[in-house]
Parts: sequence; C-alpha cells; structure tokens
Amino acid sequence: MSSLAFVNSLSSGQLVSSGSKGSHPASQVTQRRAPSPIVCQAGQQSPQDGSRIKKAILSSAIAAALAFSPAIVGVDQMQAQAIRNTVNGGSTFQSSSGRVNKDAESLLRWGLPVQEKNIREIQANLEEITYDIRAFKWNAIENDVKKTIKVLDKKSDDILKAVAEGKRESGSEVLASVRGRMDELKVLVAAKSSDEVISLQRDILREVGRLEQMMIEKFPYEIPEEYKDLPKLLGRAVVEMNFKKVDGGKFDIEGELFKTAKMTMVVDGYNAPISAGNFVDLVKRGFYNKLEITRSDGFVVQTGDPAGDVDGFIDPKTEKIRKIPLEIFARGDKTPTYGITLEDDGRATANTVLPFTSYGTMAMAREEFSADSGSSQFFWFLFEPDLTPAGRNLLDGRYSVFGYVVEGGFFLRDLKQGDVIVDAKVVAGLENFDGPKDVVEYKGAELERG
Repeated sequence: MSSLAFVNSLSSGQLVSSGSKGSHPASQVTQRRAPSPIVCQAGQQSPQDGSRIKKAILSSAIAAALAFSPAIVGVDQMQAQAIRNTVNGGSTFQSSSGRVNKDAESLLRWGLPVQEKNIREIQANLEEITYDIRAFKWNAIENDVKKTIKVLDKKSDDILKAVAEGKRESGSEVLASVRGRMDELKVLVAAKSSDEVISLQRDILREVGRLEQMMIEKFPYEIPEEYKDLPKLLGRAVVEMNFKKVDGGKFDIEGELFKTAKMTMVVDGYNAPISAGNFVDLVKRGFYNKLEITRSDGFVVQTGDPAGDVDGFIDPKTEKIRKIPLEIFARGDKTPTYGITLEDDGRATANTVLPFTSYGTMAMAREEFSADSGSSQFFWFLFEPDLTPAGRNLLDGRYSVFGYVVEGGFFLRDLKQGDVIVDAKVVAGLENFDGPKDVVEYKGAELERG
C-alpha cells in the first residue's frame, strides 16, 4: 500500500501565547515563570525527593526554553503487556521495558477506539518486528510472524464480526490480503532480507489499520453541549501543507536540496474532536495559506499567527477571536478532559492517548495561564528523548495534541522562522467534518503580506 493510500485509509503554548502584539516590539520575548523544585513545608524534601527534584529541574529547563523565545507562545512479556493495555486505547507509548513508541503510524493505530483483542494482538505482534529487526533477532521475528499467522487462521471469524456490518465485505478482502501477505513475509524473514521485511511489514500494518478503522461504526462519545457551536472532526482527516523559504532559497536536508517542502499530516478527531475540527475548518478557509513560521528553535516549529494585532482567528459570525478549550484524552478515560491540564486535575502521571513521542507531533498553542485560549496557532514538536523520557513526558497532559506528521517530517529540520506556508488543503476525511460547509476563503495573510 502506498503512503498516500495509508493516510487516506486513516480518514475512511503557543507553547505560550504572546498576548497583544501591539504592546511590545516584535523582538521582545514573552516572559514566563519557570516552576520551582517541589519541596515540603519548612524546606524539607519529600520522600521521593530525588526523582521529583530531577523532574522539576528538567521542567524548569523546558519552561525556560519556552519562555525566552520570540513567539506566541522478553518479547513475549512486552507483547503481553501491549495486548493487555489495548483496552485503555493503546500500548506502545511505554512498554514494560520503558521503550518509547516514536512511530506516528503506530500511535494513530493505537489511538483508534477499537477493542477487538485479536486484531490488536496481530498489530502488537507485527509492530514487535520493528524492534527485533534492529538487533537482528531473526528467531524472535520468525516467532512474531508465526503467532500472527496463528491468530489469523484461528480468529478471522471473530475479527470480521467486529467489523461494522456494512463494511464486512471490504473487511473480508482486507483480512484475506493480510493473510496472503503474511506468507510473503514469512519467506522474506527466512531469507533475512531486512529492508524487504520492513517494507512489507509496514504495508501489512497499514492494512491492519484499515481493518481497525472498519470496526468503528459511529463516533464513540458525546461532545459536551457547551462546545456545540465549535467546528468538530468526528473521525480523521488528512492535510497536506507546502512550504517555501522566505528568501527564495532551498531546503537543505542533510545536503540534499529541495526548492519546496511538503508535509502530510493525519488529524485525529477521535481523540481531539474540537482541536482537530478547528484546524480542519481553518485549513478549509485558507487561513494558513501564506502565513509565516513564527518560531523554530530546535524544540518546536510554530505557526498560525496572522498578520496584524490579533493573535488568532476572528470568526466572521461573532467578529471575535475564536477560542477553543484545552482538550486532552487520558488513556483509560471514556472522553477527553476539557479546560484543565491533567496535572491540575490531579493526574500528572497519567498517560495520554496521543503522546508527544513522535517527531512532528501537532498540538495547539495557548496562553500560559489560560487553558482555554487556543485559537489558530499550533506547533510541531521536535521529539527529543532527553527532554521527554519514557514515563516522564513533561508536555503530555498540558497541551492539546491533535495529530501527527506521517510524511515529509524531515523538512521540519530546516523550517526556519520567516519561512512561508504556501498552502494547506484537506485531501481526505472531509466527510468527518462537522462545521461550516460553505465558508468564505480567508484572505488576511495574502492581503496584509501582499
């Protein structure tokens, strides 16, 4: 399956906000207080002082990095753990070994509201190959393949029963394709053809993802009534963005030059329906066309700040800046948490369904002390293991993640402040959009930038 076919199948702070632009020169930085190390009363350290202080120091360092910038601101055992955790919406963010899942496609699969244990076992078995092949554990890979074939041969009927009734014929075809390709994979594994194994494994996993999509009959929960007037995405959509250098130069990616850059992103309304819906609405309006990258510091790449004195999108219906709530889906919850960080909700260590563990994670920017202040500005997170170690991620639960870059993410390495979004368009998934259908294309950036 091609990459585009894959992304199409997925659709069937600032980090801190700058406040009023007119109140300070463009070069002035936004000030932000960094959190202090956690101590008990009378200066006594807590019983878990070592790990907590280390976490606080790291948090302070990250906060400082965000503040002073010119921006709005045992294979079987692991596998068993992965399968057990699927009931909570995903398994591979942190395995029993502390291994972090950085694969956007995998994160999106685990993010689907699917509970059928056999298809999840197949997914877990196949994804294990990614890790085993790095260490040339061919015996383990053979075992992964055998276990997958065994599930397919014994549980296909159960898998098909979980597919939505109107999609079972297509589901049967996909399942048959997966089974046939597993025989191909078995041959390649026996030949120890690493590159061919990885290529076919990814294609099979994409078909598994398609089958999982077919198991979703309807949007799985009710969105709070108070947000009924905001655009929503009741499923997934695929967005493409093209970029150019502000000076007419070329993008330099490890010595290879590109005149333009293109990225493909999957926007996830299952886990962030309002954030994703807002983004899709703005893409449909052409809001992001010709906007500049406002921040690129090796930590995030940020955009969405329109020209002029406003910091977000002015809704033509209200003539006010559209604000959207903080929206975070904690693993194990039935619905997202709105308007409050997981830390403030007393769940600072809770894992999220969409974690900041993939290079190019997309999240809404917002004002530092206002959870419900997102509008049009968003950022791509440049994942760094030292700043986001397994189980100690300091951004999860604080910002609304609504998607991942699935193609062209390497261009983020050379997207610099001042570079321009040529255009953005929704290429799949508009049938999942619940919002204004006939909108006037936004011309602000074009008019003000010429």
